[in-house]
Amino acid sequence: MATPEIIFLALFTLVMAIIALESEKISRGIVGLALSAFGIGAIYYLVDALYAALFQLLLYAGVLTVLIMVVASTLAEQSTGKTVEKDQVIGEVK
Repeated sequence: MATPEIIFLALFTLVMAIIALESEKISRGIVGLALSAFGIGAIYYLVDALYAALFQLLLYAGVLTVLIMVVASTLAEQSTGKTVEKDQVIGEVK
């Protein structure tokens, strides 16, 4: 049987997923996606699926959100027409 905490987290996750899909700004969409992933991880934790919760929080809420932020910032730089100098590239080996 669903407890009130799980129902609340399910509604929270659903609202954040809708915000992620329907927002006009990329930054709001990314935040909605991250909070949606955190909500799913919290639901996994509450139903005692600890490994699934850890996987969800580390990969989806962490790595995937950071990857999307990097891609969004790269696309924003490309759309403004700014050129990236050779010395500005992150991780360049000299």
